[in-house]
Amino acid sequence: MLTTAYEGRDCFSYHHRLHSHHLPLSLLLPFCCCCCFWCYNDTAHLEELLKTLDPSIPKIIAFETVYSMSGTIGKVNDICRLAKKYGAITFLDEVHAVGMYGPHGAGVAEHLDFAGNLNRPQNSPVQTVMDQVDIISGTLGKAFGVVGGYIAGSAAMVDVIRSYAPGFIFTTSLPPAIVAGATASIQYLRNSPHERIAQQTNTRTLKAELAALDIPVVPNPSHIVPVLVGDAEVCKAASDELLRSHGIYVQSINYPTVPRGEERLRITPTPGHTDEMMGHLIRSLESVWQRNGLKRTSQWKATGGRAGVVEGAVDPAPIWTEAQLGLSASVLGHLKVVTDAAPQDTLAAQATAQP
Repeated sequence: MLTTAYEGRDCFSYHHRLHSHHLPLSLLLPFCCCCCFWCYNDTAHLEELLKTLDPSIPKIIAFETVYSMSGTIGKVNDICRLAKKYGAITFLDEVHAVGMYGPHGAGVAEHLDFAGNLNRPQNSPVQTVMDQVDIISGTLGKAFGVVGGYIAGSAAMVDVIRSYAPGFIFTTSLPPAIVAGATASIQYLRNSPHERIAQQTNTRTLKAELAALDIPVVPNPSHIVPVLVGDAEVCKAASDELLRSHGIYVQSINYPTVPRGEERLRITPTPGHTDEMMGHLIRSLESVWQRNGLKRTSQWKATGGRAGVVEGAVDPAPIWTEAQLGLSASVLGHLKVVTDAAPQDTLAAQATAQP
């Protein structure tokens, strides 16, 4: 389908309006002549747009699992069903999820079939959510701690992109040392749920502590902790004060990355953050809020709210359930005795350790 589009036929690309800036551009350049934007996670709006095109016209639906500015989760199953119904290719961005979600760290698409993928052997004929997606993109930075990126898909799909995508053709290969480091990191995180458990535990702790202090956090089910400020100048000043006075760097997020009036400090807990570090961050945020008179959760709600911090809002359940965290912890206990084993042996041990 992409080959046909490249050779001259129209190809439409669909992106939600909050999508990361680089994704539409990277898709449009090699393949697409038209780009349509749909309201974030509004699958009814997406279907309205899909209905307007002839089924024979190639279409790409590009979306994310974890939206990095709010921590919300894309409707993977629903979007894949629409893509199948209207003959569209799906391009799923998992850069903020790989290493952190799923029993093996493959991302949210793997996580949505957690129990099945936990024991799923390689090359299994059983179809999962991941198998519904045509192209999955990920990063070797962030959770994997190196640099670079990748796509995953069928051999035919990957070959088309390798042959036609300028972003791949006109770029330099990663150095062998970087590739070796990325391979080691992927192998390690594939077999160790310890880091995923620790990150989710830290995230829950931080969100609970901030809620107790009435510091506004945009509600979401992921590891992203967006602290609502609501003013660009004040948000940058708060970020500067955290660094200057408390030795903590937290990025301020302003327009056009987020809508005006929804400026925020975006925090991402990691497995390496200790209780002492978490306590220092929480005390520092409270100090900044008190010193600058920043709006509290209760004040946002009293004035109508923004970005989900509104009266009557219910925090969504974390995508990592208590049962999944406990199951992963159990797996980790079994894996401790085989930490020196080869990756394939460790995976076998993990599969046989399950009840």
